[in-house]
Amino acid sequence: MNYLFITRKNVHARYYKILTARLNINAQLYITGLPKLTSLLYLKKAFAADFSHIMQEQLKRKRAVNPIWNSTSLSNLYTTVLTGIERLRYAKAIAVLADKKPDTVVIWNGRKLPNVTVDMAAKSLGINVFYFENGLLPQTVSLDPKGVNYSSSLSNDPKFYLEFDPNNELEFSAPDIVPRSNIKKRQKFQPAALPERFIFVPFQVPHDTQIVCYSPWINSMEMLYDEVIKAVKKLNDPSLKVVFKEHPSWHKHYSSLYNKDEIGLFANGNSTAELIEKAQAVVTINSTVGMESLLMGKRVITLGNACYNIEGLVLTAIDGPQLVNRLLKLDKGWQANNVLCEKFFTYLKHVYCIPRVNKDDADHIEAVEKRLTGSDAFSRYDREDDSIASKHSDRHHPTIQHVLLGQN
Repeated sequence: MNYLFITRKNVHARYYKILTARLNINAQLYITGLPKLTSLLYLKKAFAADFSHIMQEQLKRKRAVNPIWNSTSLSNLYTTVLTGIERLRYAKAIAVLADKKPDTVVIWNGRKLPNVTVDMAAKSLGINVFYFENGLLPQTVSLDPKGVNYSSSLSNDPKFYLEFDPNNELEFSAPDIVPRSNIKKRQKFQPAALPERFIFVPFQVPHDTQIVCYSPWINSMEMLYDEVIKAVKKLNDPSLKVVFKEHPSWHKHYSSLYNKDEIGLFANGNSTAELIEKAQAVVTINSTVGMESLLMGKRVITLGNACYNIEGLVLTAIDGPQLVNRLLKLDKGWQANNVLCEKFFTYLKHVYCIPRVNKDDADHIEAVEKRLTGSDAFSRYDREDDSIASKHSDRHHPTIQHVLLGQN
């Protein structure tokens, strides 16, 4: 097998350089840069490709950063220019792949520019793609042949996890939650006095893949605030408040929301772990805070597409009325299935996630190699445990076997 790692000259390039140098497989690193003359041979193919979905997602990212991009004339001009650029990038990617002839391409995320265009090019040639992303557990990465986040290979069938490891040979202990530091552009806040009873709502980075690609109905943090406040008020419980926290990696301060409603308050100076621990429940679009909340035994409602949207593990709301319904369900005592929760995280730890203490850690290099070559537990799982995996279908593919064996 021939593996081609593709990236711009950035932190991922340094990481891939370490990997390709130490992996015991035929792996090369290609850093995108100057135009490639042979790209001209593939311009016709590039101009036949459909970039509309990429443009829509990119405009969402731009509008999340600056409302100036809501201007029709400006967005039309931007879309026209960017489409032209991505067509040229697509042609170059085809030329590179035709030259290198890899069996598998490895990229980061695959839903952001420029890698989403590289992904399109690889798929048009029938080349397998593996997607790297930050891990679902602390000190891990994801390396998935299907995608990242909600597009990953993770099943959403609770039976899959409940029947995983039937002999209870594997154990899971919840890792410590690693606090995320504020970026320099954020102002410092003092810890807030918290109400006795509250729902915790963590804000997310609005131009992140989780929002742009996997949030069907909540399109901004302002909308998230309004929808949760409105839903909680319909419970007619004056003692129940809503505590929000801005994302520490996002430079914007939502000061217009700080005193917008009497039942809502911001606790930007409090630790996320404290807010989870003291909350009655957590409402999130699809943040990793939702997973941290599950680890701490808290009830979770998701408003978007999350890889942990599993019946019995979380409650999911697809609109405002359903959010009210889910909150009422919590009020009536709904609890997550503890066995399902433990099994899900055990599967993540022992099968899905790839540990990474350091980028050049020998165990990490070996785990990456086994994932790419299909020789780790994740890749062998269906063949070794037909009684579990072959029974269940995933939202993205007919069976887990098809993903693991590269047959879909």
